[in-house]
Amino acid sequence: MGFQLYFLKASRDMDDVKAYLYDAKGHDEEVSLDEIDVESLQENQLLWVNVHRRDERLLGRVTSALKVKDVPCKTVVKDSGLLDIDRFETFFRFCVDSVVIEKDQSPQRLMIDYIVGKNFIVTIHEGEVEYFNEFRRREKGETPLGELDAEGFLATLLDLNIVSYFHAVDEIERRVDETDEWILRRDLETEDFLKGMVALRRDVSRLRRWLVPHREIFYSLSRADFHQIAESASAEQYKMLNQHFETAVDAVENSREAVLSVFELYATKSAQMTNIFVQRLTFLTLLTGSLAVIAGILGMNFKADIFDAANGFWMTVIGLLVVAIGLTIFARYKRWI
Repeated sequence: MGFQLYFLKASRDMDDVKAYLYDAKGHDEEVSLDEIDVESLQENQLLWVNVHRRDERLLGRVTSALKVKDVPCKTVVKDSGLLDIDRFETFFRFCVDSVVIEKDQSPQRLMIDYIVGKNFIVTIHEGEVEYFNEFRRREKGETPLGELDAEGFLATLLDLNIVSYFHAVDEIERRVDETDEWILRRDLETEDFLKGMVALRRDVSRLRRWLVPHREIFYSLSRADFHQIAESASAEQYKMLNQHFETAVDAVENSREAVLSVFELYATKSAQMTNIFVQRLTFLTLLTGSLAVIAGILGMNFKADIFDAANGFWMTVIGLLVVAIGLTIFARYKRWI
């Protein structure tokens, strides 16, 4: 029974840990935890260990295989907390907030922890990361990734993380466009509109709240005192990464303006509908007033032949209808109604 339980745990660990060895002079391959020998990694090799489950025991196995000590496993396995950097003698670790997007849904936060050492990088998160999977699908076959150092590969993954925010902004802008079209094509109930506006504003605020704290992370990685990166061949990539980050912040800010423009469009549409209502009400007042004038004249105390006609009442009703129809046709011609 104990052996079966151990086997099940080991099998689950294999499913939750994916290790990829990129070799610029050999073959790229997927390896298991037991096959990892970090001390034998050469300059043209890069190891990426992707952990799909936040589990302290599992993370302990990974760090033991990589021969890295003093990793704050309890901090890493938490799926919340401040975005910060811990620097050690042979590696450094930090965490970032990524974004998970589904159509017509609010963005969801996904925290990813990184452990970066010489020629290896470890990513820890809960569940799948779509842009990691897309990266793997795109890099099928033999790749030159082994020529990258761990710092250069880290810059690539962090750039993909920033791109996830651009995708989130694209989804919000798509929802904004749908709302604009909805406002222009039909009359919106105020309650439904306000619910949609609250959802959009909340989603934009979430993106900004998740993204902006990364500024300290990215700026720290690109400073001259961060020797592991500053002395690597990838230092210039981090300057470009900072520019990409600031562009993402601007995109989120612009999406906030786009959401506010929806309210302005709705206010304009409401004002237009009010003007149309006033026009129609004015015409109705004109119509009923005209008919009232005619009826008032006929109700005066004077003798007219129409009062002696056998069908005088119906003639009067038909005359009033003719006046009403004529005024309506004239109003439609003038586009008052």
